[in-house]
Amino acid sequence: MGNKFDILAEYQAAEAKVAELNDVCEKINHSSRGRHLLNAYDEKRRNLLAERDHLEIILEAMSAAED
Repeated sequence: MGNKFDILAEYQAAEAKVAELNDVCEKINHSSRGRHLLNAYDEKRRNLLAERDHLEIILEAMSAAED
């Protein structure tokens, strides 16, 4: 496991990826030809959200340990 700054950077990167995927999904959702792609994006988004949530738990634990 990396240090707190490495995990924080990973968390922020995951947040940015989730925001980007949300934007892409919203654009595709309004396209009649892109609907089938949403399933792949939804799976990717779920994986990124799970990773982000895991990193958030680690960050909270590290912060609590510092106090």
